[in-house]
Amino acid sequence: MHLYIGLFAGAVFVLIGLAGSLSVFWPEIDSELNPALKKIQSYPPQADYRSLDEIAVAAKAVIPRQGKPYALVFPARTDEAFSVTYSLPAQTLKQSEWHLVYVNPYNARVLGQRLMFDTGNAWRGNLMNFFVRFHYSLALGEAGRTFVGIVALFLLFSVLTGLIVWWPSSGKIWRALTIKRHASAERFNFDLHKTFGFYCSIVLLVVLASGIEMVFPGYADGLVKVFLPLTPKAGAPMSAETSQREPITLVQAAAITDKRFPDGVYKWIFFPQGERDAYRIVKGSPQEVNRTRPRRTLWLDQYSGKIVQERDPMTDAAGDVFLQWLYPLHNGEAFGLSGRIIIAITGLVPLLLYVTGVIRWLQKRKAKKNLARQVSRISSLVEP
Repeated sequence: MHLYIGLFAGAVFVLIGLAGSLSVFWPEIDSELNPALKKIQSYPPQADYRSLDEIAVAAKAVIPRQGKPYALVFPARTDEAFSVTYSLPAQTLKQSEWHLVYVNPYNARVLGQRLMFDTGNAWRGNLMNFFVRFHYSLALGEAGRTFVGIVALFLLFSVLTGLIVWWPSSGKIWRALTIKRHASAERFNFDLHKTFGFYCSIVLLVVLASGIEMVFPGYADGLVKVFLPLTPKAGAPMSAETSQREPITLVQAAAITDKRFPDGVYKWIFFPQGERDAYRIVKGSPQEVNRTRPRRTLWLDQYSGKIVQERDPMTDAAGDVFLQWLYPLHNGEAFGLSGRIIIAITGLVPLLLYVTGVIRWLQKRKAKKNLARQVSRISSLVEP
């Protein structure tokens, strides 16, 4: 079972792992590949940002008439640009293109814009976004996402069966943990496969389990609920019906958020998408381990600014805390830069295991054929 799961699911795992290695540092790589769009080349020392409304207005001014602004994205560093995401109808029905407009926060001037991705054409979009989508769905949409989740389930079983195959008999633990010096090519390949497989098994199990949770969150929540309590999910927050048609400004929305959550770092402000929709403001808490996808959120009535719902991860149940850790473990940010480097290197491990595993399989096939020929030759000699 370990052999055949590895041969078929392992091939997919190699591609997913390589894309995952790039995805770990995709924000930094993307900034280096697109400095004119994402980096602020020069700004006065101690300069302040222009208001959020000025930044949003500048971005909306260049969005096509049929475009629909979706979110204001805050930069991770002071030398990076703000961006506004918006969608455009694509050529295919029920599909859309997603674009980004980049704005210099120090003068509210648009730096440019680009296509983020096209839901109808996986090959259109920026390079790093493609690698991210390839990592979790092979860039094949929801069907590809489900396929990757099923492959991850098989691979989880493959790692577990690999540990069973590796498990040494009494007195041979040191041999199982080391690579034999001055060994033959066949033995070196075998030791490389089993030793790296063992030492990387814990990280691989964590990465696979967390990836499965992200693909099948509903099933994962049900499983976690068996062992740990989860916070009940609230209904969709909505703005109250009113004759007022002017929503509050982003500056006002941020002031309300700062009063409720004075600490932390802004990640996104999602624009209301309809008359009854609410502002959704994500401002990560300093205590949150998940920095890429923080959970601390306020929903504000878009007209009155009243808080209609909030989510503070510091008050979450034990099951929610467990789930919050999965993504930071998956991309390594739970342990800072060193953790991200470890995960990036781990993305190369499936390639090593697959190559050494295939070589081992071919070696054993060759050995069996040679043995069969020898048996046949001996049988022909002893026959009367």
